[in-house]
Amino acid sequence: MISRRSALRCLAAGSLVGVPSRIGTSADERATDTTGELRVSPTALHYDEEFDLSVTGLAPGANVTLTARTADREGRRWASFARFTASSEGVVDLAEHAPDAGTYDGVSPMGLVWSMRPTDGDASIYIPPRGTSDLTLAASVGGQRIGEQTVNRRFGPEKLQVRDAPDGLVGLLFRPSGDGPFPGVVVLHGSGGEPDYGTALMLAAHGYAAFAPQYFGDPEPLPDQLAEVPLEYLQRSADWMRGRPAVREGPVGLLGTSKGAELALLAGATFDWVGAVAAYAPSGVVWAGLTYGGETTSSWTLDGEEVPYVPTGFPPSVVGDYAASWPLGESVSLRPTYEVGLEQASDERIRRATIPVENIDGPVTLVSGEDDRLWPSAELGGIAERRLREHDHPHSVRHLTVESAGHAISFPYQPTTGLTTIDSPLPGTTTALGGSPEGLARAAEESWPVVLSTFEEGLR
Repeated sequence: MISRRSALRCLAAGSLVGVPSRIGTSADERATDTTGELRVSPTALHYDEEFDLSVTGLAPGANVTLTARTADREGRRWASFARFTASSEGVVDLAEHAPDAGTYDGVSPMGLVWSMRPTDGDASIYIPPRGTSDLTLAASVGGQRIGEQTVNRRFGPEKLQVRDAPDGLVGLLFRPSGDGPFPGVVVLHGSGGEPDYGTALMLAAHGYAAFAPQYFGDPEPLPDQLAEVPLEYLQRSADWMRGRPAVREGPVGLLGTSKGAELALLAGATFDWVGAVAAYAPSGVVWAGLTYGGETTSSWTLDGEEVPYVPTGFPPSVVGDYAASWPLGESVSLRPTYEVGLEQASDERIRRATIPVENIDGPVTLVSGEDDRLWPSAELGGIAERRLREHDHPHSVRHLTVESAGHAISFPYQPTTGLTTIDSPLPGTTTALGGSPEGLARAAEESWPVVLSTFEEGLR
């Protein structure tokens, strides 16, 4: 039996892409009856839709290898594999059977998708190609290919219109083609500073006009760092989007991730045009901005004044972790800086920085990973959840937490293997995001339908 570690070494060597039977094929396996039929349905679908995969007509006990391969937006190849023993009925069904070995463990119908890794062996975040991309699935028995099927996966609506934001705003508006009008959602990125076009495209595939603005960084006139970002910028974004003929009049949804989730909750509590909020890795309190020079200020302003905030702490343990990790190439968790920040802040400061989420006029969904190593999103999201429930929020309130998920939860059915760490500003180190690829995949699968139902409830 191939160990998981050995499987990853094979993957790094590129052996999964060309000849899957090279992975652990014994002489006995080569002598196996090679009958069988690969079944995949449907073969054309959106990224967030699940397909069924099975192999039937096998000899009972046959050793079957399944592989998946695709390419990301940059052309980098990704692959995964799983080896199974056919049931007494001569069947392998990913919805019912766990692999004996492979790039994932346990029963997971879409395990071949979320467990894919770059075939060059480098760590990487998968970025889906816009439009359509092909996922090639293959089955081999005894070292002989018995079937191959290509699944065409669409990223975004079949017919898409894209519009640049006007002067003074930075971002893109995605919407299905046609007259509409469509309900609008503003999609807010996190501290990475890159607009979340991927989630906006996914929302457009579900019939929303989704605007993904950038609110700090290059170019002008944005603030060059995530500090003292005016909430009025979000007001202007919503005003522009709602002024488009294809965008329906009425409330607008907000979807944010990490610092964007903090912003979504704060904006929802501030502006009366917000009709639904979905927050991934949320915080129910406002935190200090992320500055280059070490000065402490709020992340956000309103009417030219700082929004009250809690400063982060920087315990000696984090400094020591960075010092120790530099020669070892290990990851450092920033979660203690937020935990210490809450411990050191006065009750009054925390009270003033707590977002009055009860003012949000619509449903609220919070999605947290209990193993979030960037900040304690389950606890910070719990602050918002408790406040909503204590005020008898008249709309639905949902807080989904997943034990083995970290910070980087998104929409489902994409590779999650590169989402447990990110590059650190300190050369030679990485920042831990937490969770496992499997936990992140499960969190995405469980939360995405709830997020969609939140916008359905609040905007349609």
